[in-house]
Amino acid sequence: MLGGEMSLGKKLLKASSRFFLVFLCFAAVVATVGFFHFWLFLRLPAKPVPEKKQFFIPRKTSGYGVARLLASKGVIRDAPEFYLLCLLKHSLGRLQAGEYAFSTLDRPEQILEKIVEGKVVIYVITVPAGSTLRQVAAIVARDDLAGYSQIIAAGRNAKLAKSLNIKANTLEGYLFPDTYWFKKPVSGAYIVRRMVAQFRHELPAGWQNREKKLGMNLNQIITMASMIEKEAKVNHERPIIAGVFYNRLKINMPLQSDPTAVYDMPGFKGPITPADLKRNSPYNTYLIKGLPPGPICNPGEESILAALYPAKVPYLYFVSNDNGTHHFSVTSKEQEKAVLHYYELKDKADKK
Repeated sequence: MLGGEMSLGKKLLKASSRFFLVFLCFAAVVATVGFFHFWLFLRLPAKPVPEKKQFFIPRKTSGYGVARLLASKGVIRDAPEFYLLCLLKHSLGRLQAGEYAFSTLDRPEQILEKIVEGKVVIYVITVPAGSTLRQVAAIVARDDLAGYSQIIAAGRNAKLAKSLNIKANTLEGYLFPDTYWFKKPVSGAYIVRRMVAQFRHELPAGWQNREKKLGMNLNQIITMASMIEKEAKVNHERPIIAGVFYNRLKINMPLQSDPTAVYDMPGFKGPITPADLKRNSPYNTYLIKGLPPGPICNPGEESILAALYPAKVPYLYFVSNDNGTHHFSVTSKEQEKAVLHYYELKDKADKK
């Protein structure tokens, strides 16, 4: 009886050993297949053809939530394997929210690196010198960074202007023309603040002394600069045009700057007509004496410098030469001749 039990025990031991070997072999096969599958996952893109995928990874999205989102957008082939990659790279706590642009040809490790390093989509916008608040709003809205109405509201927010130490009711004139980089999400107020900060940074050194010498405050100087910006096409004429305007101010002569007459006409695209110069507007310097109530655009550095350092010239008049330059005159008779010459040039150009 005892011998029989020992024989049965040996049989059971052999059977269990065989089962264990089979299990080990099976586990090895599974591990090999799994490893090979993961190896392929790391090396193969989501698709064999390039497609751009751009979307947001929301804040507080879990690691597996990010993996599922990437898989649902067709950026990776398998969510669990991407999650495993995050675990192996110790990256779960370093995934950053934001708007990303991926290609379906990106490998999983490239995608993970981009998210860990926060390489989000950067929007580049350029505000040309002489842009108005409305034009700035349209530029920003083009890339859907912030809505048109958001920028307009922020630019006309007197409380915001006061908080930025701008002594004016709007921020027209203080949205400095430059190239800016933004990433979403971003508010209209933040964009406007950035532009005002750039304005402060670009103000010429010693501007406070110049405003005292000119007997003007900063808002008046920027208003002057905005008129120069709209009138001048070439930089060397900006200080001369400034000199003309200052000469007129000294003798209480209307500034008669065409662009002021149409500033508050929404959607104006030109050309300026004689009727426009007669329209009743607080900005129309044909009807009012002195400076308009505020800037008529956002001037660049050269125009601000010209407003601060006008040329000492005898001129009271200027008219376009129809080539980007101007003819400057001292007397009204000389101006009349220059205006007739301008219309002659224009007629010749129209007949060609």
